Amino acid sequence: MDNKTYFDRAKIVWQMESRSIQKLSDSVDPVSFNSVITEIKECLKRRCRVYITGKGTSGATGEKIAHTLCCVDIPASFVPLGIGLSATMGLLQKGDVLIMISKGGNTDEIVKMLKPCANKGVKIIGVTSNPASQLGLKSDLLLKVSVEREVDEKNSLATASTIAMIAAFDAVAVAFQEME
Repeated sequence: MDNKTYFDRAKIVWQMESRSIQKLSDSVDPVSFNSVITEIKECLKRRCRVYITGKGTSGATGEKIAHTLCCVDIPASFVPLGIGLSATMGLLQKGDVLIMISKGGNTDEIVKMLKPCANKGVKIIGVTSNPASQLGLKSDLLLKVSVEREVDEKNSLATASTIAMIAAFDAVAVAFQEME
């Protein structure tokens, strides 16, 4: 592949990712989206905390979302799944909101947290492309964010889906910023 070919492929990647974001307005359920904002507002009124977690690329996405929420005065923290279930459950308190991100919705560490969070009174906002997953079925609130396909030929790199999840929460952040 020569330099021109690399750039031609890059343009295709950007166009595909752009289309994935454009399609969010048709694929994200407006009631669920508004409910996410309402749940975060209620959490803040209760003086509780907003946490975000995910593994791998979903975790990196969660870190970016936590940063963006903090930029609009929502004290959000990313909780890495690697700190262990007991440490995470010690951090979470009744009334807190935990945004769990998992593209497939069946990540072991995520699934293991669902019941203890429910027992403790932690509100779960599940963000997945798979509403039939464990995360999709057991979340208090589900935000389905999906794309037709990833941009690589093997459809395996979480590229368009990552950008779509970030874009969905960029819209959440803008909503909070405009409430001020």
